[in-house]
Amino acid sequence: MRNIMPYLVIICLILGFSNTYGQQDWQLKKEQNNIKLWTKSLEGSKLLQFKAETYIKADLEVLYSVMRNVESMHKWYDKVKKVVLLKKNSDSEGIYLLEYGLPLPFENRVSTLKGSISFDKIKGLIKVNSDYHIFKIPELYQDYPLISQIKSSWEIESVTNGMVRIVHSGYMNPGGNIPLWVINESVTSAPIKSLTNLKKLLKVNG
Repeated sequence: MRNIMPYLVIICLILGFSNTYGQQDWQLKKEQNNIKLWTKSLEGSKLLQFKAETYIKADLEVLYSVMRNVESMHKWYDKVKKVVLLKKNSDSEGIYLLEYGLPLPFENRVSTLKGSISFDKIKGLIKVNSDYHIFKIPELYQDYPLISQIKSSWEIESVTNGMVRIVHSGYMNPGGNIPLWVINESVTSAPIKSLTNLKKLLKVNG
């Protein structure tokens, strides 16, 4: 038994190191317009995922209305050029086509996503989730490059003194001829632009 102990210690140390390495922590990358943004590598990939957080004085009902109005998302979400409802599954879930406008020399891209929203008025909590979903693409968009690696979530909750905490996270790999460093660079700018635009929109609607 005494001879086995050193090997057990070594194995435990190796497993502990592997577990720590696999569970990479979020790293704060930017703070701008009262928005904090963290990134970390997507598991098994060099692609970065993001998490952004901000606080704003806003009416939760107004925010819920904005988040439900998916087809107007292009007005405030960075790089989203157009949103088309492909299928309404229920009042809280649908399948959408999103067209992403990219700068030259890159082509615009599309993705089909299933999105859902919930609003717990007692807890004062809105949750929104969207993920890639295979669906027939309208003829107009069939020649566009397809984004199949994409996911996002929102958690919006009332805190104190009329303030609302917004946490938005996700990732997207447009693929094709776009270098990875360009994709990862966008991760640190697009969410902040989107949340800044959302704040402006809420001030107008508020």
